[in-house]
Amino acid sequence: MENTKNKKWNLAHFCSYLSLVISITILILWCCNVGGFSVVSLDSFVGVIVALLAIIVTLAVGWQIYNSIEIKSQIEKLSTLKEKLELLEHTAKQQTGKSQHLISYILGNDACKEKNYLDAFRYFLSALNYSMQLESPLNVEPLLKALEQTNTLSFEEDDFKSEKIKDICTYDNEIRSSSCYELIRCKYEIIYNALCSKVKYDKND
Repeated sequence: MENTKNKKWNLAHFCSYLSLVISITILILWCCNVGGFSVVSLDSFVGVIVALLAIIVTLAVGWQIYNSIEIKSQIEKLSTLKEKLELLEHTAKQQTGKSQHLISYILGNDACKEKNYLDAFRYFLSALNYSMQLESPLNVEPLLKALEQTNTLSFEEDDFKSEKIKDICTYDNEIRSSSCYELIRCKYEIIYNALCSKVKYDKND
């Protein structure tokens, strides 16, 4: 970009100096009467003016064409940069989804070891949700199996807090809206309906 500006600046200086040199040369020739004065007719005067205007228009059009080509080149560069940024954003989003998926999976296993089964179900459901948002879902079958096994265990009544149930409902809605949902729909709905039959709300929430 800086080189382009320098080239334009140098070109502008060159044109200015060239115009100055031509003007001084014509003035000297005029003062020295080189070639002698001649009577300028209307036709010759109009012809000279038209020729000069044609030259000026040609230079102006050429300059505009040059600028339009340069602008087009800059637009192409911006388009390429936009595509790269969109690709980076998409890649970052996918990597974040994978990280969240693995974290939720680990938290679900830890909750199972501590016998917090509703929390475990919630974390496994979160992991499944993040997995279903990826281009290539991860650990879908192991997660469905973990959800199914966790669902067979007894939940403590104190576990049924409204915020936990809201999280589960949110994950459920997002899973159902994912593009790959039809691949797991039958098995998933059996698991989720079994959970719904066990859900109790804490009246104090």
